[in-house]
Amino acid sequence: MTSTPTQLGQMMTPPQDPRQVNKLLEAAGLQIKIDSQWVPTDQGQPLFEILDTGKAHNSGAPVKQVKWYQTVLNRLQSTLPNESKTESINQDGRYADPAEVGSETDEEPIQRKQRRKRNRYELDDYFSLVELGEFIGRSRQHVVEVLEKLRIIKWTGQGKKGKYLLTDRGWQYGLMYDPTETSFHNRNSKRLTTSNAQPVLGYDILKFF
Repeated sequence: MTSTPTQLGQMMTPPQDPRQVNKLLEAAGLQIKIDSQWVPTDQGQPLFEILDTGKAHNSGAPVKQVKWYQTVLNRLQSTLPNESKTESINQDGRYADPAEVGSETDEEPIQRKQRRKRNRYELDDYFSLVELGEFIGRSRQHVVEVLEKLRIIKWTGQGKKGKYLLTDRGWQYGLMYDPTETSFHNRNSKRLTTSNAQPVLGYDILKFF
């Protein structure tokens, strides 16, 4: 079986954020970053497959995704730093803040926030509304209009004091992601409206565009 970095992170002890998994893959010499994209190295060749997602870019080129064999976990666990230096999931199933698990310095999270543009989360398996618009070559507003028409997202709140949430149908296509906590929320979370969680959507959403 093959898995994305998000899925690999969930299998690790302690569970890891997908960004941390990508860093571990890089540290193990299995991939490098080229033009903001993770590219497997020759050393990683026996441990991954490049799979067609069945979707296509606007240009018509197929959307492909790198997935790793679960045997790669043996390599990653050996490169995993001391637990106190890594991001882990707390008892509520959320990714804990690095400061809460004894990170030696807060420089890295600060740098990461500076590099990442607003509403661009760089998740392996999900698009934010902004990223989805960029991927299909349309505006965020266009994406919102389509998803609202399809009843995949809905606005909750009054005026600008509100946020988009996934509808009952929308949960088939995505999750709610809180970038400040680097954590996912499921539909039963009591903090959907009170947290900074925003809709993120998987590759299946592309069939509507």
